Amino acid sequence: MRNALLCTTAVVLCLSFAPASAQQAITTPILVSAPNFRDLAGISVSNGGTGFVDTTSNNGVMRTGTFYRSDLLFYLNSTDVATISTLNIGRDIDLRTPTEYFANPDVLFGANLTHINIYGTLDAVPLPPVTSAPAVVLQFMQQSYQAFVTDPLQRTGFGTVLTTLAHDSDADLFHCSGGKDRTGWTAAILQSIAGVSPTTIMNDYLATNRYTAAFINAGVAQAVAQYGPGVAQTAALSLGVDASYLQAGLDQMIASYGSLNAYLIQGLGLTQADIYVLRAKMVYFSTLPGQSGFVGNAAAGAAFLNALQNSPLSGHYTAYNYYLQSSIDAGTLAGIETQAGGQVHADAAAYVLRQPLWIDTAITPYANGRDLGVGQTRLWLAGVGGYFGSDGRSGVAGSTERSGGSIIGATYRIDERTSAYVGIGDIWGQVASAGGSADVNTAVATIGARFGFSTLDAGPYVAARANAGWVDYQSKRALGGGLGTAQGNTSGAVYGGRADLGDVICLASLTITPQVGVRVTQVTFGSFNESGSDLALAVNSINHTAANLLADLDVSLDPQRLNGWTIAPSVAVGYERSLGNPRVESSGTLYGYTVSQYSAYDSRYLMKAGFAVAAQRDAFTVKAGVNAVRGDDASSGVTAQLSIGYRF
Repeated sequence: MRNALLCTTAVVLCLSFAPASAQQAITTPILVSAPNFRDLAGISVSNGGTGFVDTTSNNGVMRTGTFYRSDLLFYLNSTDVATISTLNIGRDIDLRTPTEYFANPDVLFGANLTHINIYGTLDAVPLPPVTSAPAVVLQFMQQSYQAFVTDPLQRTGFGTVLTTLAHDSDADLFHCSGGKDRTGWTAAILQSIAGVSPTTIMNDYLATNRYTAAFINAGVAQAVAQYGPGVAQTAALSLGVDASYLQAGLDQMIASYGSLNAYLIQGLGLTQADIYVLRAKMVYFSTLPGQSGFVGNAAAGAAFLNALQNSPLSGHYTAYNYYLQSSIDAGTLAGIETQAGGQVHADAAAYVLRQPLWIDTAITPYANGRDLGVGQTRLWLAGVGGYFGSDGRSGVAGSTERSGGSIIGATYRIDERTSAYVGIGDIWGQVASAGGSADVNTAVATIGARFGFSTLDAGPYVAARANAGWVDYQSKRALGGGLGTAQGNTSGAVYGGRADLGDVICLASLTITPQVGVRVTQVTFGSFNESGSDLALAVNSINHTAANLLADLDVSLDPQRLNGWTIAPSVAVGYERSLGNPRVESSGTLYGYTVSQYSAYDSRYLMKAGFAVAAQRDAFTVKAGVNAVRGDDASSGVTAQLSIGYRF
């Protein structure tokens, strides 16, 4: 149910905040009865624009269908009402004074109507008479734009507009009377937040003179008819816009606050989170900082972070939104690209796949039954602990594994040529990689047998064993960037089998045992949902099968007597060759977007070397050993074993 709701929400919101491209055309409908209605994202060629969405700094492009600007909506005809109703606009923000509104109220088209009186007065300040000199109108308008910055009431109004836009989930429309001054300043500030270039902002601002050319021309003609041709320039300056108006406000913003950000925070009362939400609503960043240079898991993680710009996490007050927008400003993803995909899940599965290697090492001294008499049984307890690490490379973070555990079992010699054993135990492990860690506990059971063609004590033999385990898995990914900690747990299983062909060669003072074989292991983790972070994943099930060719050589010296004990040292070397892809892949989804990660372990072969000492006194045996492992992908590890056995 949770996933269904999330996916439904994602579809709805992605329709509103779809990614734009640099070549996305502006297709905003023209409203005959509101000629200055347009999408904030860009303007058409016929009105002085490129015909495509505006680009922004940091490889961004404006999103269409987010914010619209307009002149008054009093004259909306039925056709335009029907058209504007299709744009999913949730709120109509009227920036006019009460006198202006009640004189020409908006025609309603299904959006919520909100009044935010920018001037904070009952009436708007009237323009200078049309008979005034052009310089008078220029000065008046420039001072009006400066007051947008210096007047506390107007700052409060604009701050309310921007925070309202930030908190709304649907598209918004804002307008005043002519859609040029209060509306123009609001649009310019929004575009500045988005990172649109100053040249483009000014060009879009001046487009009012094109969108409303018919209105301006009619007004100028009426003034000329009444007062003569000398008022034409003054009338045009009053009815339209001039670059000096907007520039006066922008210059005042720098003079009063030093920067856009200071004006927004200190002057308008916005928070940095408000600013980041507004920018995410308006802008889709085609590439994130460093994304083009990432490879491997890091590239997949960065692509996932990029894709989530089109999810409900973006353009809302979420930790993800704040992190991503601050990363854009800082010019770095700060390593989150390696953490977002959940690599630790793949590494944990890879660790479980190699558990049979450590189990084999622990129980091998007791599995053959060579030193038992026919009908004898040995009970044994084998403990194993170790460390294994794989270095990071090519966008994949390094991983570390620590493990320990014990297996208790019994070996029985059936006859001269046959022995069998069973064992059960518990292996705990901790895997760490890419900012995550996982506790992996496995309850294991093993069974095996050995058959000598002539006798178990010497000559050729075949051996087989099978392992099965139940896995309890608990993971924790502490994400940086204020993104919290994603936690999850599941269960799984590991199954394996091994078959060997070897030869026990007894020489004068030592025994050499070469052996070749094959091991097949399958691991399965159930799917699960993480929680605790905006980047918590719905982790898909993991199923991976590994097959390895094995070659081992064991050399043991004949036992020597020492103070009532018999001591037998031995050395062993081995080689494993993977028959398939040793990398394990994990994947997860969030709001319909998928990210895949690969394990750090990627060794095609493993080289093994070990040393052990067995001490026996009567029916009691103690064995200790240490083994080193090295892979071809800068993977290496060491394990130690200690076991005791009793024969009867």
